[in-house]
Amino acid sequence: MPNLPHRGSLSVDSRRSLAHRRAFSGPGYLRRILDVVAALLMLVVTLPLLLLVALALRLEGPGPVLVRKPYVGRAGRRFDLFAFRSTRPGPYGRPVLTPLGSLLRPTRIDQLPVLLNLLRGDLTLVGPAPVAGPEAPQAPGSSPGVTGWVGAD
Repeated sequence: MPNLPHRGSLSVDSRRSLAHRRAFSGPGYLRRILDVVAALLMLVVTLPLLLLVALALRLEGPGPVLVRKPYVGRAGRRFDLFAFRSTRPGPYGRPVLTPLGSLLRPTRIDQLPVLLNLLRGDLTLVGPAPVAGPEAPQAPGSSPGVTGWVGAD
């Protein structure tokens, strides 16, 4: 076995190179390409609907069009999951479904911005559900997915 330097003695550039080789080699690389291509295709197909919903939400009332919900992904990395706003603050701090939200939620149109998370690399197409909350644990070797293993069967 060759005498390799200790991990701590590798330069920053060497570590980046090793990380780059790991990220862009093997099945993970192909999976990422599939995720990006699928996300781009789905975004192009749904773009008119996304724009229409964003415009309707803007006209419906004040507040952001997209909401961010904290989740924990692979290796404990935190990320924000995007969704269209479908609720507003109600009495006693409980969220109340908006009129447009009552149409978006049953049809799951409010979840279409998750494609942005897929494009960013926060999620993969098929994997375990992301864990909600900023402090929730996640299995170290699993990338959260848009759909779970059962939904893909």
